[in-house]
Amino acid sequence: MRNPLASFSRVVAVAGLLFGVTFARSGARADQPPAASGPEKQRERSDDGKHAESAPTTTERMAKPGFWPLRISYVNTGQTTSIRLYDASGKIDKQAATALDELLCDVRDPAHPRTTTLDRRTLQLLFRAAYHFRTREVIVVSGYRKPGRRPEGRHGEGRAIDFRLPKVRAATLAAYLRTLPRVGVGLYTHRATQFVHLDSRDRSYHWLDPSPPGVSLPERPLAGGDVAKRDATYAPTDDMPEAGVPEPPPEPPSTETAPAAPVVALPSETRSNTALLVARALGVPSEPVAEQAMATNAAR
Repeated sequence: MRNPLASFSRVVAVAGLLFGVTFARSGARADQPPAASGPEKQRERSDDGKHAESAPTTTERMAKPGFWPLRISYVNTGQTTSIRLYDASGKIDKQAATALDELLCDVRDPAHPRTTTLDRRTLQLLFRAAYHFRTREVIVVSGYRKPGRRPEGRHGEGRAIDFRLPKVRAATLAAYLRTLPRVGVGLYTHRATQFVHLDSRDRSYHWLDPSPPGVSLPERPLAGGDVAKRDATYAPTDDMPEAGVPEPPPEPPSTETAPAAPVVALPSETRSNTALLVARALGVPSEPVAEQAMATNAAR
């Protein structure tokens, strides 16, 4: 026979357990914030999307080009100027471009240098090439040339620059420039020239020029496979520095030392007099021959 009190105790225990579980669940729900309604949910999602769009990704950060300054050396004057063509926003700095106008002038008449407003796109292409090869210096062979007896071509229009880059072969530099749209690229191949002509034009043209300095030889045109197609798809952004090119490491400090003082050979009689004076100062007995030599030199 079952004990009625034992059965009743079990019922009470089970009921208490169920009540505790229910109370714990309701307390957990109370600690959580209330769920947003339908419009509020949509607003939160749109805000999240805005934050995601404004935060730059790693790719976007890497896509920002570097605009480090370049040393522009002009061989016709020996002048060197540090130029940063672009400002912090990526636009051409008008003051920097004007400085290039003055630097790359026509100095064939040193008493009357001639300047012009250089084509800004040509300057952009110059800097793009330097940034591509991660160099800090550009050596300009020729910039603006005022037309006179000779028309001077695009140099006379301020649309051409002849230059080279340190530690970059002229052929390598020209090969890169030929990949750009709407450019004129001439490679001067003589061992005494070895520079590249760069200009801005609507239809690209590439050539080789074997002329030595002071001589004009026929140039040899280079055939381009997809030049016309590349020119047709030109956009102004093609002139900007390439994205993702890191700035070159800083240049090591100069290790040049001051030149040693030249050694001057003294006449024999001067050496004899000097030795005798030193011997006297030190109290060292001198030879009669040295005394005689000193007296003879004094008599002269």
